Amino acid sequence: MLEMKTKLNNSELVAHLATREREVFDYIVKGLRTKEISDKLNIKANTVSTIKKVIFRKLKVSSNIELYKIAQECKLV
Repeated sequence: MLEMKTKLNNSELVAHLATREREVFDYIVKGLRTKEISDKLNIKANTVSTIKKVIFRKLKVSSNIELYKIAQECKLV
């Protein structure tokens, strides 16, 4: 299964994000901070932080800038 994940391109990886993960991804790419995202989604800031960690792991990135680059590559911005 790990081999399959490494063969997925960024568009496919983004498509496999859960709904809430995708919402957080979109807000991060728009430049919102954790507190702003939590207010918009009506969830705790700690929950946003946890979701962000999951997104980073799934997309194999370590910064918001890398997330933005993926969004650009996928033509999401």
